[in-house]
Amino acid sequence: MRTLRGRFTRGIDLAETERMMREDYEQRFLPGMVRIREALIPDENLADFAWEQVREVLPEVISDIKVREINGSAKDALDYADNEATGLKVIAVGGDKLARGLTLEGLCASYFLRTARMYDTLMQMGRWFGYRDGYLDCCRLYTTHEMIEWFGHIADAAEELRQEFDNMVAAGATPKQFGLRVRSHSVLTVTSRTKMRNARPMHLTFSGDLLQTIVFLPRKQDMEANYDAGHRLLAAIGPSLRPEQQHYLPKASPNWKGHFWRDVSAAQVTAFLRSYRTHGASFRVVSPLIADFIDEMNKDGELTNWTVALIGASDPVVEIGGVSVNMMQRRAVQSEPVDRYSIKTLISSRDQAIDLTEAEWTAALNLTRKTWRGDKDRDQGAEPPDDPRGTAIRKILGFGDPETGVAPRRDRGLLMLYLLNPQASDIEELEDGPPILAWAISFPGSPSERRVSNADYMANSVLWGAMNDWVD
Repeated sequence: MRTLRGRFTRGIDLAETERMMREDYEQRFLPGMVRIREALIPDENLADFAWEQVREVLPEVISDIKVREINGSAKDALDYADNEATGLKVIAVGGDKLARGLTLEGLCASYFLRTARMYDTLMQMGRWFGYRDGYLDCCRLYTTHEMIEWFGHIADAAEELRQEFDNMVAAGATPKQFGLRVRSHSVLTVTSRTKMRNARPMHLTFSGDLLQTIVFLPRKQDMEANYDAGHRLLAAIGPSLRPEQQHYLPKASPNWKGHFWRDVSAAQVTAFLRSYRTHGASFRVVSPLIADFIDEMNKDGELTNWTVALIGASDPVVEIGGVSVNMMQRRAVQSEPVDRYSIKTLISSRDQAIDLTEAEWTAALNLTRKTWRGDKDRDQGAEPPDDPRGTAIRKILGFGDPETGVAPRRDRGLLMLYLLNPQASDIEELEDGPPILAWAISFPGSPSERRVSNADYMANSVLWGAMNDWVD
C-alpha cells in the first residue's frame, strides 16, 4: 500500500501498474459484476463504470486506505463512529476475531483462509460481507477449493433444514423429531482427506434425503466402469416404460425425455451402487455406504421396491442397456481442481415427481405451496410453484397425507440415471471416453431409527486419495 500510495501521489513508475490494474478491471472484475447483477439482483439497476472513471478516483481512494491488524483491541482500530463523515477505508488483517467475532461494515472483498473441523464453527465463520445496497456486484470472496466444498455443502444443508422447518410448521408438528433429524444429517460426513485422521465414525440415515453425484473421477477407465455398471443394471431389469406411461401426467408440467422401470428390486439397485465408483471428494455420496443403508432399511420392509428412470435431454443420442437416450450438457465448474470433473447440480426440479400417482403429486404440491414463502434469497419465485418440490415429495412418500387419505410408500425409492456429454468435462482423457454416467437418489422420509456407519468408507477415502496421489 505504501508503494502504491507513493506512485499514485507522485505519478512515478505508474505505466506497468496501471496496465495491470486496467486489464484486471476490464477483463475479470467488470464481467464478474455483470454476471452477479444478472444472477442475483434482478430488481436493481446498477451502473457500469469505465476504467477512466475508476482511474480518476484511484489516487484519492488509495491515499485514504489504512492497513489495520485486528486483534483484542480491534474496537479502537476500527472506530466507525469517529470516521462517520468521511468513511473508513481499511484493509483489515486478522484471525479468530475477524472469522467469528466481528462484522466489518461495508466489507466487499475477503481473502479467507481459516479452516475448522466443526460444522457449526464453519457456519459462524461465514461473515464475509458487510452488505450495502448498490454494492453487491462489487463483493468478492477469495478462498481455497477445500473451503468452497465445505461451504457449498453447508449452504445446501442449511436450505434443507429451512425446508424441514417449513414442513414441520405446515404439518403442525413439534420440533422433537426435527432435532433428531439435524443430528443425523448425512452432510455431516463432509470433511477433508487431510483431516480424516481426526474424524470419528458416524451413524447416519439418508431417509428424506436427495443424493446426487456432482463430482466425477478424471480417468477414462473409471467412467467406463461406471457406464458398464449402468448398462448391466438397465439390461437386467427388463423392458422400459415411456414417460407417457407414468401413473399421472400433470397437464401444466412439460414432460421429460427418457425411459423408466417400475418394481425394480433393491438387490439390483445396491448391486449397481456397489459397482459404481464415486470420487474420493464425494464424502456425502459414497455408493457402497448408500447400498449398506438400503440393505439396512430393507430389514423393516422399506426401500424394497424401486423406480429407476433414465432421463435424457437434447445432446446427441447414445445407447445404454439396450435403450437410447439423449445426453445432458453439464459444464464443468471452472474453480474446481483438475483432479475432478465437477458440476453445479445434476437434476431438474421436476425429476423427483417421476411416476407419482395423481393423489401423491397433488398432496406434494399442496405441501409445497403451504411451505412456500416467496423468499428470493432462497431462490423462491414471486408466485407459488406449479410443481411439487423434492422435499415435499419425499415427505409425502414417507409419511403420507392424512387429510387427503394418501398413504405413505416408504417401500419405494427412486433412482435417476443421467448420461453427461464428456465434451463438457474440459478433461482431455474424459472427452475421448464414454458418456459419463451420473445418478441421483430420492429417499422417502422415514421414522426408522436404523443407521449405517461410515467408518469403513472414511478409511477407504483416505487410502484412495493416497494411492492415486491426489492433492486437495
